[in-house]
Amino acid sequence: MKELIYGIHSIENLLFFTPKRFIKVFIFKNRNDLRIKNIINNLNKNNILIKFCNKVFLNKKCNGLIHQGIIAEIYKNKKYSEKNIYNILKNTIKPLLLILDCITDPRNLGACIRNAYASGVNIIIIPKKNSAKINSLVKKVSCGVCDNIPIISVVNLSRTLFFLKKINIVIIGATHKSNNLFYNINYNIPLALIFGSENKGIRKLTSKLCDLLISIPMKGNILSLNVSVATGIVLFEVIRQRFYLNFK
Repeated sequence: MKELIYGIHSIENLLFFTPKRFIKVFIFKNRNDLRIKNIINNLNKNNILIKFCNKVFLNKKCNGLIHQGIIAEIYKNKKYSEKNIYNILKNTIKPLLLILDCITDPRNLGACIRNAYASGVNIIIIPKKNSAKINSLVKKVSCGVCDNIPIISVVNLSRTLFFLKKINIVIIGATHKSNNLFYNINYNIPLALIFGSENKGIRKLTSKLCDLLISIPMKGNILSLNVSVATGIVLFEVIRQRFYLNFK
């Protein structure tokens, strides 16, 4: 199976980690800046086919989305399923999972995935229904790291949460309704963080299955942050505690 990715960051990242997935790359013929030249050099080193094209062709190829003058045709990556969760985590002492409950905006989803990768998340879980799909736009916004982290779409999120509890992972949900401030919590534990959409937040049943609910304090006249901003804030508190502070 094949798919398209586009944008400088996405292609640079994939070229660095898994160049064997490339089939061919389409590049705007009038673009000759240093970053494109470096990409072309790396493509040539890996014997990847390059086709120089005009903007009309590139625009049509990605349905008018912003491509930065470069599009790649690649082999699809391995798909993970719910059955893979245990094997992915079994050798990890303190797993960190990110669960995104009904994030429908592909840009928000892509930004959350980028945060997750940067903060060392082991698995991202999203529901199959009422969630943005992992498409070219999500991959572009994530700077291509979608393929560097297991992303699992589940049919029944509640069932998945019960399974995580069974393997001793603590479920913490973020909501403005909680009085537990996020920086007062110990994250040096096997952990799954749940974030919901900006409009509706975490669904009621999902919220009920959480072991703990946390909130980010607000000083302005708004109740919530953009979900990608919220995930970044909490994930990097986890990193601060785990690697830069002995939480007592």
